Amino acid sequence: MKRLLPIWLFFIALTATKAQDRIITVQKDTIDCRIISVGDERIIYEQETSEFQVVGKSIATSNVLHYLRLNQPGVDRDPYRAPFSLDRPERPYLLTIQGGMARLFTDFGSYKNTLVEMGVPTSEADDYIGQLKNGLHIHAAFHYLLSKNVGIGVDYSLFYSASEKNFLIPGYNQMSLPVFVHLSLDEKLYAHFSGLSLLFQQFPGSAGKLKISETLSSGLFLFRNEVRSSEYQTYWNEGAGYNIGYQQYYDQANAVTTGATVGIKGGLSVEYQISPGFSAGLAGNFIWAKLQKASYKDADNEINDQELETAIDVSHLDYGLTVRYSF
Repeated sequence: MKRLLPIWLFFIALTATKAQDRIITVQKDTIDCRIISVGDERIIYEQETSEFQVVGKSIATSNVLHYLRLNQPGVDRDPYRAPFSLDRPERPYLLTIQGGMARLFTDFGSYKNTLVEMGVPTSEADDYIGQLKNGLHIHAAFHYLLSKNVGIGVDYSLFYSASEKNFLIPGYNQMSLPVFVHLSLDEKLYAHFSGLSLLFQQFPGSAGKLKISETLSSGLFLFRNEVRSSEYQTYWNEGAGYNIGYQQYYDQANAVTTGATVGIKGGLSVEYQISPGFSAGLAGNFIWAKLQKASYKDADNEINDQELETAIDVSHLDYGLTVRYSF
């Protein structure tokens, strides 16, 4: 019996050595170990470094492709089939900041015709409207990553453009002599978008340094147009007699047009992973929106939620730089 005892202990040790837990990493490396605990962020395990020494270690779940825990009853013991897969990132919160140029797709054709009819040269009208259509944008987003490749969150974007010009247009006086008068326009456009957002990420290449991100958002779109002008005015003073004739002056006028609608936003970016938590690159966004109603207010008039005969396209394309920080 004493001779059989060492042989029996040898086979028990051999069986215990082979019946180990197993972790397969994203890089397809295999770690034979004994898993102590599995958490949302890390897996704690023990690994033998020599015959009489065991070292405790851990690995981030974002680096684990599969794991096999054999010391749990009811778990599939096939070493080539993983009972559970984890790809939750170690840094699940993602903050995004973007900024750059933007292009508005609003049709200003009728506005241009009005300026030309007032006597503004066509080239100057085109230049004024061009400044309104080309502006700046800033974008911010916050996402929670459900996995390494998918996240949900909120999205905000601001479009801004401005145009200011002093035009010299034909006028007249009481003697019907040809004169020129000044028409000053100072205009600003604002477009705000905020909504819920879906984020998708891919990491092409073996190094994992390149990242491609796509976003899809839907939410509230707010539009605002502010106009400040100095207009040439005349009036007939009937009580002053014929010799006074037309009186001429410049009238300062302000007006604002606002509207709200539903917007849809799509975004694409290509980034370089500078560090595990920081990336930077190029980004583009397209926000689609059309105004069905608008409100107008100036010193003499106020119109609220006026139904428009033709919807106004206030969509815009944004492009520039982006930075993302995960934590």
